[in-house]
Amino acid sequence: MAKNKTRPLWLQIKFDAPGAYPNQVKKTLLQSIRHGDYVYPSKWRVALGWSNKPDGELRWGEFTREMLASRESSPGFDAAVASYLENQL
Repeated sequence: MAKNKTRPLWLQIKFDAPGAYPNQVKKTLLQSIRHGDYVYPSKWRVALGWSNKPDGELRWGEFTREMLASRESSPGFDAAVASYLENQL
């Protein structure tokens, strides 16, 4: 569980990144959040699942698309996802 500015957020990230170590993927995703572009290598497949409820079904989508959409509606989403990734390292 991560927390955005106003409510808890349950997150999960799944990826298929040929030739990359898991920590390398997480660090790349962190850098993409800090840059605000959410870009990662085109050969990677990254999915972001999130929910505002602990027992709720996760909403899944492609990482960049979910980050861009959530940035518009939830001011703390970037920080929550970054915190989640940092805790996974």
